Amino acid sequence: MGFIWGALVFCLAHKLCTCEDILCDRRPLGTTTDPLPPDSRFKIEIIGVTDKYIPTRQYTIRLSATDNTSTFVAFTIWARGDIKPHDKNPQKTAHLDEGFVFPSPNSETTPNKKCNNSVVQTDLTPKTSVEAYWKAPKKENKCVTINAVVAVKRDVWYRQDGPLSKRVCEDRRNVLDMQPTKNDNCEATEDARYLLTFEGMWSYNTHSKMYPESEDLARFSDVVGASHNSKFNVFKYNSDASEGLKRLAEQGNTTQLEIEIMKQLGRNVRTIVKAVAPLKTNMRTTSMFRVTRDHHLVSLVTALIPSPDWFLGVSNMELCDVRTGAWADNLTLNLYPMDAGTDSGKKFDSSNDETMPPQPISTAVINPTVPKEEVRPFARLQFDLIRTYRRTFNTEPSIDVTETEVEDAEEESGTATATTTTEITSEDSAEKSDPNCPMSAWDEWLECEGACVDKQIEGYQIRFRHHLVNNQPVDLYGPMSKRIPKDCIDKYSVNELRACTDNCDEEESEAN
Repeated sequence: MGFIWGALVFCLAHKLCTCEDILCDRRPLGTTTDPLPPDSRFKIEIIGVTDKYIPTRQYTIRLSATDNTSTFVAFTIWARGDIKPHDKNPQKTAHLDEGFVFPSPNSETTPNKKCNNSVVQTDLTPKTSVEAYWKAPKKENKCVTINAVVAVKRDVWYRQDGPLSKRVCEDRRNVLDMQPTKNDNCEATEDARYLLTFEGMWSYNTHSKMYPESEDLARFSDVVGASHNSKFNVFKYNSDASEGLKRLAEQGNTTQLEIEIMKQLGRNVRTIVKAVAPLKTNMRTTSMFRVTRDHHLVSLVTALIPSPDWFLGVSNMELCDVRTGAWADNLTLNLYPMDAGTDSGKKFDSSNDETMPPQPISTAVINPTVPKEEVRPFARLQFDLIRTYRRTFNTEPSIDVTETEVEDAEEESGTATATTTTEITSEDSAEKSDPNCPMSAWDEWLECEGACVDKQIEGYQIRFRHHLVNNQPVDLYGPMSKRIPKDCIDKYSVNELRACTDNCDEEESEAN
């Protein structure tokens, strides 16, 4: 009993436990010395979380040295739930569910035998970082605090204050309204193909106060976007819209935006994604696209037509799961209208009223009388993993397009991939590159791409060239890319884009 009372007095004095934790001694290595206040050398964090957690989701907890060099030998990591009145005795208190803390595979953590729901070190070797898992509690458990105590020597340790304590609260938003956590270190070992389903959920029946008076005119534009890396953005919330996004949001014209994406194709963009507009605003359309470990984000946009400059979209949707480092099996996201900040019109049928200067992209206020919390999704995106591919580094840029799929109709899909053959002429190569970084001649221009309107295409076309290694063409992202000298990789452009016009036949014009 003496040990129990001694441990309890010590724990209560240093806020390491409550009366419910009489047998729980969280002092590292059972030390009897007093703790030191944290000195900012060590911190506890929940990967991918700032101040909100999603109920029942599993997170990685990391205890680490802020300078990446300071070491510790022992620790205890645990979770603590909020206090609530005791169900049977209002004069007492109890803790809400804090979830569950447990070791992660191949980590230097093990369950704490003296204290439930906590982990400690497996050995006393000096370490700069350790990780554990935390399974968040179910809904209605308010806030949870993740704590850590750290020992740098057997009798020198720091209590759970400041950077060694992380309080997070339940995110009460609809899970379908939240994008996955960004993964800055995708470790997927294979490339992947996803099926995109854009499901329109916008109709007069569901959005009577947020639908055009001329119901027959309401539609979505084509869905356009890209799979890409973090260096590229189709759009950014709270930033100005590009010229391409401006045209899409105001006119439903995707051509300029496709040109902007095409300019990054083969570098920051892996695939241009395009799905034909659904026939009605409550129908579906689909497309398939490729992603790689280096291009694991997807961004998509579609215009609300008619409207001043309103659109739906997602920016930097993460497909590489931050928790597992692998491709997500399926993801779903609700879409709500955004304002491109380029037209000051207030109604669907407002005349053009250019906003000067342009304003940052923001949430669209279509009807001020509808409270924000009552706005229903206008569409929903579904991403389903179709298959994975062994990484061959043969990542030729591509455009993936799938025809519209009507609800309950038979699925029809197809893809079109832009590829070229290489022709080498020493004359062209000599004019465009130096002997240390030779380049091939430009390929032939690909066909003019764009919408067929009044029997004419006004769009863009692209051509490619390649680095030469031993007088042989090497694709910048192909299997032999390692043979290209590092100093040459970014010295010359490997693609070139230009505007174009071309005639198109009557059938194609009618189809568009």
